[in-house]
Amino acid sequence: MAAINNPNIELHIPKWINVEYFHDIVAKDIPEMESIVNFIPTAAIPPGENFTSVMVRLHFDLKMKDGSLKNKTYILKTMLDDDKGGELINKLALFPKEMQMYGEFLPAFENLYKAARWNIQLAPKCLLTEKKDNRINFVFEDLSERNFHNENRLKGLDMLQMQQALRKLAEFHAASAVYEQEHGPYPEDFKYSFVDTRHDLTYLKFRFDVTGTSYKKAMAQWGEWDKGEEYIKKFPTYEQYEKCVLASLEIPSNSFNVLNHSDFWCGNIMFSEISKEPLLVDFQGCKWGSPAVDLLFFLTLSPRADLRLKEFDNFVAIYHARLVECLKVLGYNKLPIPTLRSLHQDMYSKRNTFYAFFACFNHMPIMLWPTDKNSGIQNFSSPNEFGEQLRMKAYTNPNFVAIIKDIFTFYHQRGLFNFEDYK
Repeated sequence: MAAINNPNIELHIPKWINVEYFHDIVAKDIPEMESIVNFIPTAAIPPGENFTSVMVRLHFDLKMKDGSLKNKTYILKTMLDDDKGGELINKLALFPKEMQMYGEFLPAFENLYKAARWNIQLAPKCLLTEKKDNRINFVFEDLSERNFHNENRLKGLDMLQMQQALRKLAEFHAASAVYEQEHGPYPEDFKYSFVDTRHDLTYLKFRFDVTGTSYKKAMAQWGEWDKGEEYIKKFPTYEQYEKCVLASLEIPSNSFNVLNHSDFWCGNIMFSEISKEPLLVDFQGCKWGSPAVDLLFFLTLSPRADLRLKEFDNFVAIYHARLVECLKVLGYNKLPIPTLRSLHQDMYSKRNTFYAFFACFNHMPIMLWPTDKNSGIQNFSSPNEFGEQLRMKAYTNPNFVAIIKDIFTFYHQRGLFNFEDYK
Protein backbone atom coordinates (compact mmCIF):
# COMPACT_ATOMS: atom_id res chain seq x y z
CA MET A 1 0.00 0.00 0.00
CA ALA A 2 1.29 3.46 -0.88
CA ALA A 3 2.17 5.97 1.83
CA ILE A 4 -0.97 7.16 3.60
CA ASN A 5 -1.55 10.58 5.13
CA ASN A 6 -3.73 10.59 8.25
CA PRO A 7 -4.92 14.19 8.85
CA ASN A 8 -6.23 13.45 12.35
CA ILE A 9 -4.32 10.76 14.21
CA GLU A 10 -6.46 11.33 17.32
CA LEU A 11 -9.69 10.31 15.61
CA HIS A 12 -11.08 7.19 17.29
CA ILE A 13 -12.13 4.69 14.62
CA PRO A 14 -14.70 2.17 15.90
CA LYS A 15 -13.92 -1.55 15.68
CA TRP A 16 -16.93 -2.22 13.46
CA ILE A 17 -15.12 -0.37 10.68
CA ASN A 18 -13.31 -3.44 9.37
CA VAL A 19 -12.61 -5.19 6.08
CA GLU A 20 -15.48 -7.66 6.43
CA TYR A 21 -18.00 -4.83 6.71
CA PHE A 22 -16.98 -3.31 3.37
CA HIS A 23 -16.15 -6.41 1.30
CA ASP A 24 -19.49 -6.67 -0.51
CA ILE A 25 -19.68 -2.91 -1.09
CA VAL A 26 -16.30 -2.86 -2.82
CA ALA A 27 -17.05 -6.05 -4.76
CA LYS A 28 -20.26 -4.55 -6.14
CA ASP A 29 -18.49 -1.34 -7.14
CA ILE A 30 -15.53 -3.15 -8.72
CA PRO A 31 -16.71 -6.47 -10.23
CA GLU A 32 -13.18 -7.16 -11.50
CA MET A 33 -11.95 -7.51 -7.90
CA GLU A 34 -10.89 -10.94 -6.72
CA SER A 35 -10.01 -10.13 -3.10
CA ILE A 36 -9.06 -7.40 -0.66
CA VAL A 37 -5.35 -7.71 0.14
CA ASN A 38 -5.04 -4.84 2.60
CA PHE A 39 -7.33 -2.39 4.39
CA ILE A 40 -6.50 0.71 6.45
CA PRO A 41 -9.04 3.26 7.75
CA THR A 42 -7.86 6.80 8.55
CA ALA A 43 -9.43 10.16 9.26
CA ALA A 44 -10.69 11.79 6.06
CA ILE A 45 -10.34 15.40 7.22
CA PRO A 46 -8.32 17.38 9.80
CA PRO A 47 -9.83 18.20 13.21
CA GLY A 48 -12.10 21.22 13.23
CA GLU A 49 -13.33 20.73 9.64
CA ASN A 50 -16.59 18.96 10.48
CA PHE A 51 -18.76 19.15 13.59
CA THR A 52 -21.75 16.92 12.86
CA SER A 53 -20.29 13.57 11.79
CA VAL A 54 -17.29 11.25 11.69
CA MET A 55 -15.54 11.14 8.30
CA VAL A 56 -13.25 8.19 7.56
CA ARG A 57 -11.20 7.49 4.43
CA LEU A 58 -11.10 3.76 3.63
CA HIS A 59 -7.88 2.62 1.91
CA PHE A 60 -7.95 -0.70 0.04
CA ASP A 61 -5.35 -2.72 -1.84
CA LEU A 62 -7.30 -4.95 -4.22
CA LYS A 63 -6.17 -8.05 -6.10
CA MET A 64 -7.89 -8.06 -9.46
CA LYS A 65 -9.05 -11.11 -11.39
CA ASP A 66 -6.33 -10.52 -13.97
CA GLY A 67 -3.67 -10.74 -11.21
CA SER A 68 -2.92 -7.00 -11.01
CA LEU A 69 -3.12 -4.87 -7.88
CA LYS A 70 -5.32 -1.79 -7.59
CA ASN A 71 -5.42 0.95 -4.94
CA LYS A 72 -8.91 2.20 -4.13
CA THR A 73 -10.31 4.61 -1.55
CA TYR A 74 -13.82 5.47 -0.37
CA ILE A 75 -15.27 7.88 2.17
CA LEU A 76 -17.35 6.62 5.10
CA LYS A 77 -19.62 9.06 6.91
CA THR A 78 -21.14 7.97 10.20
CA MET A 79 -22.69 9.45 13.32
CA LEU A 80 -21.03 11.09 16.29
CA ASP A 81 -21.23 9.37 19.64
CA ASP A 82 -23.73 11.03 21.98
CA ASP A 83 -21.02 12.43 24.26
CA LYS A 84 -19.26 14.04 21.26
CA GLY A 85 -22.29 16.09 20.20
CA GLY A 86 -24.31 13.29 18.62
CA GLU A 87 -27.28 13.76 20.96
CA LEU A 88 -27.95 17.25 19.59
CA ILE A 89 -27.38 16.14 15.99
CA ASN A 90 -29.87 13.31 16.45
CA LYS A 91 -32.52 15.71 17.76
CA LEU A 92 -32.23 17.75 14.56
CA ALA A 93 -32.82 14.60 12.40
CA LEU A 94 -29.80 15.48 10.28
CA PHE A 95 -28.79 11.93 9.36
CA PRO A 96 -32.30 10.68 8.46
CA LYS A 97 -32.70 13.71 6.19
CA GLU A 98 -29.38 13.08 4.50
CA MET A 99 -30.35 9.43 4.03
CA GLN A 100 -33.44 10.59 2.13
CA MET A 101 -31.39 13.06 0.12
CA TYR A 102 -28.88 10.49 -1.14
CA GLY A 103 -31.32 7.62 -1.36
CA GLU A 104 -34.21 9.41 -3.08
CA PHE A 105 -34.06 13.11 -3.85
CA LEU A 106 -30.59 13.72 -5.30
CA PRO A 107 -30.85 10.83 -7.80
CA ALA A 108 -34.30 12.14 -8.79
CA PHE A 109 -32.96 15.67 -9.28
CA GLU A 110 -30.18 14.42 -11.55
CA ASN A 111 -32.70 12.33 -13.47
CA LEU A 112 -34.75 15.46 -14.18
CA TYR A 113 -31.74 16.90 -15.99
CA LYS A 114 -31.11 13.63 -17.83
CA ALA A 115 -34.69 13.74 -19.11
CA ALA A 116 -33.97 17.24 -20.40
CA ARG A 117 -30.77 15.92 -22.04
CA TRP A 118 -28.51 17.84 -19.66
CA ASN A 119 -25.70 15.89 -18.02
CA ILE A 120 -25.50 17.42 -14.55
CA GLN A 121 -24.07 15.79 -11.43
CA LEU A 122 -24.93 17.49 -8.15
CA ALA A 123 -23.23 15.30 -5.53
CA PRO A 124 -20.71 12.45 -5.20
CA LYS A 125 -21.78 8.92 -6.05
CA CYS A 126 -23.23 7.23 -2.97
CA LEU A 127 -22.57 3.48 -2.75
CA LEU A 128 -24.36 2.82 0.54
CA THR A 129 -27.02 4.36 2.75
CA GLU A 130 -28.04 2.21 5.68
CA LYS A 131 -29.37 2.29 9.21
CA LYS A 132 -27.78 -0.39 11.35
CA ASP A 133 -27.80 -0.70 15.15
CA ASN A 134 -29.37 2.79 15.45
CA ARG A 135 -26.49 4.23 13.42
CA ILE A 136 -26.85 5.69 9.93
CA ASN A 137 -23.88 5.16 7.62
CA PHE A 138 -22.94 6.34 4.13
CA VAL A 139 -20.20 5.19 1.79
CA PHE A 140 -19.26 7.62 -1.00
CA GLU A 141 -16.88 7.66 -3.88
CA ASP A 142 -13.65 9.37 -2.83
CA LEU A 143 -13.74 12.53 -4.92
CA SER A 144 -10.01 13.04 -4.42
CA GLU A 145 -9.51 10.17 -6.89
CA ARG A 146 -11.02 12.50 -9.49
CA ASN A 147 -8.88 15.43 -8.31
CA PHE A 148 -11.69 17.14 -6.39
CA HIS A 149 -10.68 19.10 -3.32
CA ASN A 150 -11.87 21.71 -0.84
CA GLU A 151 -10.52 25.21 -1.21
CA ASN A 152 -8.75 26.83 1.74
CA ARG A 153 -11.54 28.07 4.02
CA LEU A 154 -9.22 30.69 5.52
CA LYS A 155 -8.77 32.35 2.12
CA GLY A 156 -12.24 31.97 0.61
CA LEU A 157 -13.28 31.44 -3.00
CA ASP A 158 -12.04 33.46 -5.97
CA MET A 159 -14.32 34.89 -8.64
CA LEU A 160 -14.31 31.82 -10.91
CA GLN A 161 -15.00 29.47 -8.00
CA MET A 162 -17.85 31.68 -6.80
CA GLN A 163 -19.40 31.63 -10.26
CA GLN A 164 -19.09 27.84 -10.45
CA ALA A 165 -20.57 27.35 -6.97
CA LEU A 166 -23.49 29.71 -7.56
CA ARG A 167 -24.35 28.00 -10.85
CA LYS A 168 -24.29 24.60 -9.15
CA LEU A 169 -26.46 25.91 -6.32
CA ALA A 170 -28.97 27.20 -8.89
CA GLU A 171 -29.02 23.79 -10.59
CA PHE A 172 -29.75 22.09 -7.26
CA HIS A 173 -32.44 24.61 -6.32
CA ALA A 174 -34.18 24.48 -9.71
CA ALA A 175 -34.40 20.68 -9.71
CA SER A 176 -35.75 20.68 -6.15
CA ALA A 177 -38.52 23.14 -7.09
CA VAL A 178 -39.54 21.10 -10.15
CA TYR A 179 -39.50 17.88 -8.11
CA GLU A 180 -41.86 19.46 -5.56
CA GLN A 181 -44.07 20.67 -8.41
CA GLU A 182 -44.38 17.10 -9.68
CA HIS A 183 -44.46 15.12 -6.41
CA GLY A 184 -45.84 17.44 -3.75
CA PRO A 185 -44.36 18.70 -0.48
CA TYR A 186 -41.19 17.28 1.05
CA PRO A 187 -41.48 15.42 4.39
CA GLU A 188 -41.99 17.42 7.58
CA ASP A 189 -38.32 17.14 8.63
CA PHE A 190 -37.47 19.41 5.69
CA LYS A 191 -39.31 22.33 7.28
CA TYR A 192 -36.44 22.65 9.76
CA SER A 193 -32.70 23.07 9.67
CA PHE A 194 -30.48 24.49 12.42
CA VAL A 195 -33.48 24.90 14.74
CA ASP A 196 -36.37 22.49 15.15
CA THR A 197 -39.33 23.95 17.07
CA ARG A 198 -40.83 20.49 17.50
CA HIS A 199 -38.42 20.24 20.43
CA ASP A 200 -37.98 22.36 23.54
CA LEU A 201 -36.16 25.64 22.76
CA THR A 202 -34.26 25.44 26.05
CA TYR A 203 -31.07 24.46 24.23
CA LEU A 204 -31.45 27.38 21.83
CA LYS A 205 -31.51 29.78 24.78
CA PHE A 206 -28.63 27.99 26.49
CA ARG A 207 -26.44 28.22 23.36
CA PHE A 208 -27.30 31.89 22.85
CA ASP A 209 -26.70 32.83 26.47
CA VAL A 210 -23.31 31.10 26.54
CA THR A 211 -21.95 32.03 23.13
CA GLY A 212 -23.76 35.36 22.82
CA THR A 213 -22.27 36.66 26.05
CA SER A 214 -18.78 35.78 24.83
CA TYR A 215 -19.46 37.22 21.38
CA LYS A 216 -20.67 40.57 22.68
CA LYS A 217 -17.73 40.74 25.08
CA ALA A 218 -15.35 40.10 22.17
CA MET A 219 -17.00 42.80 20.03
CA ALA A 220 -15.77 45.39 22.50
CA GLN A 221 -12.22 44.20 21.77
CA TRP A 222 -12.45 44.54 17.98
CA GLY A 223 -10.82 47.97 18.01
CA GLU A 224 -12.18 51.14 16.48
CA TRP A 225 -14.79 50.82 13.75
CA ASP A 226 -17.42 53.20 12.46
CA LYS A 227 -20.57 52.95 14.59
CA GLY A 228 -19.06 49.97 16.41
CA GLU A 229 -20.51 51.00 19.79
CA GLU A 230 -23.94 51.39 18.20
CA TYR A 231 -23.76 47.92 16.66
CA ILE A 232 -22.72 46.38 19.97
CA LYS A 233 -25.76 47.96 21.60
CA LYS A 234 -27.94 46.58 18.80
CA PHE A 235 -26.69 43.02 19.27
CA PRO A 236 -29.92 41.04 19.67
CA THR A 237 -31.41 40.10 22.99
CA TYR A 238 -32.41 36.47 23.33
CA GLU A 239 -36.06 37.44 22.83
CA GLN A 240 -35.21 39.18 19.54
CA TYR A 241 -33.01 36.27 18.47
CA GLU A 242 -35.75 33.73 19.16
CA LYS A 243 -38.27 35.73 17.13
CA CYS A 244 -35.73 35.99 14.31
CA VAL A 245 -35.32 32.20 14.42
CA LEU A 246 -39.07 31.58 14.44
CA ALA A 247 -39.55 33.98 11.52
CA SER A 248 -37.20 31.78 9.48
CA LEU A 249 -39.74 28.95 9.74
CA GLU A 250 -42.52 31.01 8.12
CA ILE A 251 -42.75 29.80 4.51
CA PRO A 252 -45.45 31.51 2.41
CA SER A 253 -47.03 29.00 0.02
CA ASN A 254 -47.59 31.65 -2.64
CA SER A 255 -43.88 32.51 -2.96
CA PHE A 256 -41.13 30.75 -4.90
CA ASN A 257 -39.38 28.20 -2.69
CA VAL A 258 -36.70 25.57 -3.12
CA LEU A 259 -35.02 22.87 -1.09
CA ASN A 260 -32.09 24.75 0.42
CA HIS A 261 -28.83 23.03 1.25
CA SER A 262 -28.87 25.22 4.41
CA ASP A 263 -25.18 24.68 5.23
CA PHE A 264 -23.90 25.98 1.93
CA TRP A 265 -20.37 27.28 2.36
CA CYS A 266 -17.00 26.53 0.75
CA GLY A 267 -16.32 23.60 3.11
CA ASN A 268 -19.28 21.74 1.59
CA ILE A 269 -18.26 22.32 -2.03
CA MET A 270 -15.70 20.18 -3.86
CA PHE A 271 -13.85 21.78 -6.77
CA SER A 272 -11.91 20.29 -9.66
CA GLU A 273 -9.69 22.07 -12.16
CA ILE A 274 -10.33 19.20 -14.57
CA SER A 275 -14.13 19.07 -14.70
CA LYS A 276 -14.80 22.78 -13.92
CA GLU A 277 -18.04 21.58 -12.32
CA PRO A 278 -18.06 21.55 -8.51
CA LEU A 279 -20.02 18.99 -6.50
CA LEU A 280 -21.96 19.55 -3.29
CA VAL A 281 -21.60 17.46 -0.13
CA ASP A 282 -23.22 17.27 3.32
CA PHE A 283 -26.98 17.40 2.79
CA GLN A 284 -27.93 17.02 6.46
CA GLY A 285 -29.62 20.39 6.97
CA CYS A 286 -31.76 20.69 3.86
CA LYS A 287 -34.78 22.95 4.36
CA TRP A 288 -37.69 24.08 2.21
CA GLY A 289 -37.82 27.86 1.85
CA SER A 290 -36.67 30.87 -0.10
CA PRO A 291 -33.39 30.54 -2.05
CA ALA A 292 -32.33 33.57 -0.02
CA VAL A 293 -31.52 31.07 2.77
CA ASP A 294 -28.57 29.58 0.90
CA LEU A 295 -27.57 32.83 -0.77
CA LEU A 296 -27.26 34.81 2.47
CA PHE A 297 -25.38 32.00 4.17
CA PHE A 298 -23.00 31.41 1.26
CA LEU A 299 -22.33 35.05 0.40
CA THR A 300 -21.61 35.83 4.06
CA LEU A 301 -19.14 33.01 4.55
CA SER A 302 -17.42 31.95 1.38
CA PRO A 303 -16.16 34.68 -0.98
CA ARG A 304 -12.60 35.89 -0.78
CA ALA A 305 -12.42 38.94 1.49
CA ASP A 306 -11.85 41.44 -1.32
CA LEU A 307 -14.88 40.09 -3.24
CA ARG A 308 -17.43 39.54 -0.47
CA LEU A 309 -19.09 42.95 -0.34
CA LYS A 310 -17.85 44.43 -3.62
CA GLU A 311 -19.45 41.65 -5.69
CA PHE A 312 -22.42 40.88 -3.43
CA ASP A 313 -25.13 42.03 -5.86
CA ASN A 314 -23.27 40.60 -8.83
CA PHE A 315 -23.18 37.20 -7.13
CA VAL A 316 -26.97 37.29 -6.72
CA ALA A 317 -27.34 38.12 -10.41
CA ILE A 318 -25.05 35.24 -11.44
CA TYR A 319 -27.13 32.81 -9.39
CA HIS A 320 -30.42 34.21 -10.70
CA ALA A 321 -29.42 33.91 -14.36
CA ARG A 322 -28.58 30.21 -13.98
CA LEU A 323 -31.70 29.55 -11.88
CA VAL A 324 -33.97 30.97 -14.59
CA GLU A 325 -32.16 28.95 -17.27
CA CYS A 326 -32.57 25.70 -15.31
CA LEU A 327 -36.20 26.29 -14.33
CA LYS A 328 -37.13 26.86 -17.96
CA VAL A 329 -35.36 23.76 -19.29
CA LEU A 330 -36.93 21.60 -16.56
CA GLY A 331 -40.43 22.91 -17.26
CA TYR A 332 -41.20 24.73 -13.99
CA ASN A 333 -44.66 26.32 -14.11
CA LYS A 334 -46.10 26.17 -10.59
CA LEU A 335 -45.53 29.89 -9.95
CA PRO A 336 -44.03 32.73 -11.97
CA ILE A 337 -40.26 32.31 -12.23
CA PRO A 338 -38.73 34.69 -9.68
CA THR A 339 -37.38 37.98 -10.96
CA LEU A 340 -34.05 39.37 -9.85
CA ARG A 341 -35.98 42.10 -8.03
CA SER A 342 -38.08 39.61 -6.08
CA LEU A 343 -34.98 37.59 -5.18
CA HIS A 344 -33.31 40.68 -3.71
CA GLN A 345 -36.52 41.47 -1.81
CA ASP A 346 -36.47 38.00 -0.29
CA MET A 347 -32.90 38.49 0.88
CA TYR A 348 -34.00 41.52 2.90
CA SER A 349 -37.11 39.86 4.29
CA LYS A 350 -37.34 39.44 8.07
CA ARG A 351 -37.97 35.74 7.41
CA ASN A 352 -34.41 35.21 6.16
CA THR A 353 -32.19 37.42 8.36
CA PHE A 354 -31.45 34.46 10.64
CA TYR A 355 -29.21 32.85 8.03
CA ALA A 356 -27.04 35.94 7.63
CA PHE A 357 -26.76 36.41 11.38
CA PHE A 358 -26.19 32.73 12.18
CA ALA A 359 -23.39 32.64 9.63
CA CYS A 360 -21.69 35.54 11.43
CA PHE A 361 -22.52 34.35 14.93
CA ASN A 362 -21.94 30.61 14.68
CA HIS A 363 -20.05 29.55 11.56
CA MET A 364 -17.61 32.29 10.59
CA PRO A 365 -15.59 32.41 13.86
CA ILE A 366 -14.95 28.67 13.59
CA MET A 367 -14.47 28.72 9.82
CA LEU A 368 -11.70 31.33 10.11
CA TRP A 369 -10.03 29.55 13.04
CA PRO A 370 -7.07 27.39 11.97
CA THR A 371 -7.31 23.61 12.39
CA ASP A 372 -7.66 22.84 16.09
CA LYS A 373 -8.35 19.47 17.72
CA ASN A 374 -10.31 21.22 20.50
CA SER A 375 -12.79 23.07 18.28
CA GLY A 376 -15.62 20.54 18.51
CA ILE A 377 -19.27 21.42 18.98
CA GLN A 378 -19.22 20.29 22.62
CA ASN A 379 -16.17 22.34 23.60
CA PHE A 380 -17.28 25.47 21.78
CA SER A 381 -20.65 25.47 23.56
CA SER A 382 -19.27 24.59 26.96
CA PRO A 383 -20.11 27.13 29.72
CA ASN A 384 -16.87 26.35 31.61
CA GLU A 385 -13.62 28.31 31.54
CA PHE A 386 -12.11 26.13 28.82
CA GLY A 387 -15.08 26.81 26.53
CA GLU A 388 -14.89 30.54 27.28
CA GLN A 389 -11.20 30.67 26.41
CA LEU A 390 -11.84 28.80 23.17
CA ARG A 391 -14.68 31.13 22.18
CA MET A 392 -12.76 34.31 23.00
CA LYS A 393 -9.78 33.12 20.94
CA ALA A 394 -12.08 32.52 17.99
CA TYR A 395 -14.09 35.73 18.41
CA THR A 396 -10.98 37.92 18.70
CA ASN A 397 -8.98 36.09 16.04
CA PRO A 398 -7.50 38.87 13.81
CA ASN A 399 -8.55 36.99 10.65
CA PHE A 400 -12.14 36.97 11.86
CA VAL A 401 -12.16 40.53 13.21
CA ALA A 402 -10.81 41.99 9.96
CA ILE A 403 -13.79 40.57 8.07
CA ILE A 404 -16.65 40.61 10.55
CA LYS A 405 -16.57 44.38 11.20
CA ASP A 406 -17.20 45.08 7.52
CA ILE A 407 -19.98 42.48 7.35
CA PHE A 408 -21.75 43.87 10.42
CA THR A 409 -21.60 47.35 8.92
CA PHE A 410 -22.88 46.07 5.56
CA TYR A 411 -25.86 44.24 7.04
CA HIS A 412 -26.73 47.02 9.48
CA GLN A 413 -26.76 49.57 6.68
CA ARG A 414 -29.11 47.35 4.68
CA GLY A 415 -31.42 46.79 7.66
CA LEU A 416 -30.86 43.07 8.04
CA PHE A 417 -29.34 43.39 11.52
CA ASN A 418 -31.97 45.78 12.88
CA PHE A 419 -33.19 43.25 15.44
CA GLU A 420 -35.50 45.77 17.05
CA ASP A 421 -37.79 44.94 14.09
CA TYR A 422 -38.58 41.63 15.83
CA LYS A 423 -41.07 42.93 18.38
